[in-house]
Amino acid sequence: MPDLTLVLEASAGSGSLALLRPGAVVAEAEVPMRGHDGERMMPALVEMLRVAGVSTADLARIVCGAGPGGFTSLRIAAAIAKGLACSLGVELWGVSSLALIAAGEFGDAAAAPGGRPVIAVLDALRGEWYAQRFTLHADGAVTAHGAPTRRDLASLAAELAAPLSAEAGTGGALIVGVGGDTFQGGRHALPRARDVARLNPGPLLYPVELAGWEPEYGRLAEAQVKWEQAHGRSLGAVG
Repeated sequence: MPDLTLVLEASAGSGSLALLRPGAVVAEAEVPMRGHDGERMMPALVEMLRVAGVSTADLARIVCGAGPGGFTSLRIAAAIAKGLACSLGVELWGVSSLALIAAGEFGDAAAAPGGRPVIAVLDALRGEWYAQRFTLHADGAVTAHGAPTRRDLASLAAELAAPLSAEAGTGGALIVGVGGDTFQGGRHALPRARDVARLNPGPLLYPVELAGWEPEYGRLAEAQVKWEQAHGRSLGAVG
């Protein structure tokens, strides 16, 4: 009976792939996703399956990074995930890309439950970051506080300096993620597909409707912005 979960994550302009069984990482791979490199994710997936000695028939579920993040790379990963889920007749799940960063940090740092919270960030370009705060609970659950937001440097720096509420954890927050090393004490980290195993089903890891699901891109694609500026209307507007 199929028991493998395939995870595809591409919010940071790079691809992270993993094959998971309960309690084990069977295989994983990384691939660049910038420009023409965006075409490498599918070959990397095929090679990962080959090396692991499994086929798509062994997949029980597919999980795809849901963003926010880079429009093109997220769209490529989503297209592959949806195509496979449809052809194989398996469930498609979405996972918060920011939660993957936080889960990786909590696990790698062996963080104490209830200890230092993490603000996970992904570079949104134009001097901004997608950001969300997370804490680790005694049962190992990772919880998000609020929704992902697009923040500038001054806004994030001000949050680091402000006192934390009791529900958001105790002690100063650590900024981790793509562009995290821009901030004092922060560090750079990519979302990793393997860290899906650290998250529980719920608001951060959830089944999606195959036909209508799209990642949360965070902002409009640059091509759409330019089109709307040139035409003076929304791309979805009529007339």
